[in-house]
Amino acid sequence: MKDIAIAAGTSYSTVSRVLNGVVIRDSALAERIRAIAHEMNYQPNEAGRSLRMGADEEYGPAFETRSRQDLPIKRAIATSAAGLVEPSDVIALDSGSTVAQLVYYLPSNVLVYTNSLAVLQPAARRGIHVHLAPGLYVPAMAAVFGEETDEYFRRHPSNVYFLSSARVDIRTGLFNLNPSTYSVKRAALANAGKKVLLVHHDKFCDASLQSFAPLADIDVIVTDYVPQPFRDVVLASGVHVIETGQPEKP
Repeated sequence: MKDIAIAAGTSYSTVSRVLNGVVIRDSALAERIRAIAHEMNYQPNEAGRSLRMGADEEYGPAFETRSRQDLPIKRAIATSAAGLVEPSDVIALDSGSTVAQLVYYLPSNVLVYTNSLAVLQPAARRGIHVHLAPGLYVPAMAAVFGEETDEYFRRHPSNVYFLSSARVDIRTGLFNLNPSTYSVKRAALANAGKKVLLVHHDKFCDASLQSFAPLADIDVIVTDYVPQPFRDVVLASGVHVIETGQPEKP
C-alpha cells in the first residue's frame, strides 16, 4: 500500500481507506488508486486485516469491535430511526451493531423479536418485552442463526423490521460478508410491514456485489448521509432516505 500511495501521489491512509471499500470524496483519486493497485497485483493480507479488525474468518469484524466504531453516528441514526416506531408496535431487530443501539430509544411498551443477544439484555433491563429467537449462537455476531431462527421469523410477523448490512451496493442491493446470515434477514423481511435499513455512509458502494435483497425490498434508509457518488441512484430508487448528518460536499 505504501508503493501504491507513492505512485498515486497520496497518503497511505487514503490508499488504505479506498482498498478497504471506504468512500472518499475524490472519486477520481479513488479510481486511480484502484487502477494502480490492479497494475501492481495488490493482494490484501487477510490474516493481518483480521487481526487488526478483531475479525472472524467467516463473519468479518467481531460484534464487540463493530459496536465501538463510529458510536456517536450510530446513536444518531438509532435515535432518528426510533421516531418511526409507534408505542404499540411489534418490531423485529437484527444483529447489526447500529440496530443494537436502537433499543435504548424505543418506547418501553413495544414488543421486540430479535436474534441478537446485544438487543436482548439492554431491552430486558428497560422493561421492554423481548423475545429471543432460537438457533445456534455465533460469538462473532453476538447472535443466533440457523434453520430454527429462520422459522421463528417466518412465524412471527412484525410491524417494522430494522436491519443492517455490511454493504449497500447501489446496483445489486444489500450484502453481508457471510451468506449464512442471509436467510434470517430474508425471513424477517418477508414478514414485516415496514422494512428500515440502518446504515453508516461508509457502507454505500457500487461494486456489483452478490446481494441478499434488492434495494426495492427496503422502505426506509436511515443514515448519517449518502455519499455524493451514490446519491442520485439511491434517491431515485424510490426508497425514502432519512439523513441525520450533513450531506457530503461535492
